[in-house]
Amino acid sequence: MPKLEIIKPGLMTSIQDLGRNDLAYFAIPKSGVMDVNAAKIALLLLNLDADSPLIECTSIGPHILFHDDGEIAITGADFNWTLNDKVVRPNVVFEIKKGDLLKSQVAKDGLRGYIAVKGKLNLEKVYDSFSTYTNAKIGGHEGRLLKKGDVLEWENEEVEKVNYKTILIKPGPEFLSLSENAKQDFLSNIYKIGRDSNRMGIRLEGAPLKETIARLKNSVPVLPGFIQLPPSGLPIIVLQDGQTTGGYPRIAYVSQVYLSKLNQIPLGGNMKFVMKESI
Repeated sequence: MPKLEIIKPGLMTSIQDLGRNDLAYFAIPKSGVMDVNAAKIALLLLNLDADSPLIECTSIGPHILFHDDGEIAITGADFNWTLNDKVVRPNVVFEIKKGDLLKSQVAKDGLRGYIAVKGKLNLEKVYDSFSTYTNAKIGGHEGRLLKKGDVLEWENEEVEKVNYKTILIKPGPEFLSLSENAKQDFLSNIYKIGRDSNRMGIRLEGAPLKETIARLKNSVPVLPGFIQLPPSGLPIIVLQDGQTTGGYPRIAYVSQVYLSKLNQIPLGGNMKFVMKESI
């Protein structure tokens, strides 16, 4: 597995992502990157999922030795970056070769910068996020700031061999009303984006759920990303121009992080839901 090594940690260098959502009730802060725009640019440059982790640098950047080939993107403040003593500028993607040494100095034109690695960093999520929260010693790399000698590994992403995209979802308000058979069918079916889909919503085609839920007695709020189940048994996904209320059961929802990925699937394209249990 490819890996990189922290030779000098810099100041307050840590693993972050876009943070933890909907946990304030449990006294768990959002955490996450301090400059969302710069972090998103790094992820977009490498075509990474929006919930991917990055290395956040503050004021004084790290020195990083790469033990394997790869690709990285650097964004945010300019830390006078050099690769093998050659100057590199932020907001670009460049190839890394085995033995390359990335160095940085004191930040200029800002305070924080981000390093994204093409692939999947070998880290575990805590409360649905990779972000380091040092006060509770959770997330990131051992719940702490990066230090000299730390080694981070990553997996190179392979071209998806299956003919469908996976979309992460969470249970909706009426999910528990589904029968066990219906839940299994919903999460095992491969759906097609219906050609009558539009900005209001996605109509899915495929095998309908044999067991559905009765229409709700009253209209309830719905937002972009909510997955409704009409009597036909074929789910409908509310999109950006969708209605604000509805009477169909809301069996699941797609978070904003994955809604953009969903909206890029072309008409006639295939997709499959993967359930992520909420806290």
